[in-house]
Amino acid sequence: MIKRTYNFLCSLDLSFWLLTLIMVVMGAASFLLREGSAINEIALFKWIAQSPASETWWVWTVLALLAVLAVNTVFCSADTIISRISKGGILRLIAPQLMHAGFLLVATAHLVSAIGGEKEGGQIIQGMTVQLPDSSSLRFDSIKVATGMYGMPTEYSAKITHISQTGTKQAEISPNHPWFTGRYGLYLKNVENGNPPMGVVELHAEPGASAALAGGILFTAGNLLLLFYRRGREEGGW
Repeated sequence: MIKRTYNFLCSLDLSFWLLTLIMVVMGAASFLLREGSAINEIALFKWIAQSPASETWWVWTVLALLAVLAVNTVFCSADTIISRISKGGILRLIAPQLMHAGFLLVATAHLVSAIGGEKEGGQIIQGMTVQLPDSSSLRFDSIKVATGMYGMPTEYSAKITHISQTGTKQAEISPNHPWFTGRYGLYLKNVENGNPPMGVVELHAEPGASAALAGGILFTAGNLLLLFYRRGREEGGW
């Protein structure tokens, strides 16, 4: 019984079935959820707490499947190390483990952000001052937008002043250049060239961001090592 359970948890078929079920559930949810859901506007677990079970069932289902997939990944890694550690080939042994570690780190990072993250947004007007969650203030000194020949925006930015107990700092934000203070990041999402100019901003706190980056690096490194190993075998060098 124990051996059968171990073999089941190590099975590659289990991984494929879990991934398939995750995609099916998420695909079904995208068609069944009502319009106007705030899932993209706030942190995931805050959305779950504010939404009825009829809208959140698929999140719990996906989390349960991901939990089993994480266990399957750990068992696969352990089985690979046990079975191959005495057969040599360091790249062949390490590459899959880096990929597995990267996946587990990314999954954990997203879970941490879903539980402890924050996400707020809204419209701002040139000259407007807003209060940040850390009790400091943010003033939007100017909002600029450049338009193309057809009237569509081609470039936009906002100059801001951050006022806190430690002093005053100025910065400029644009779509690809957010501004960070402490655990928060401010992103400029859109601008309208009115009188006065207006824009839309989002304030994010992602406690799992660093772990997600590290996981992505590990996963990429594992893939590259595996490709390097297979290329070496094809060329007869291994």
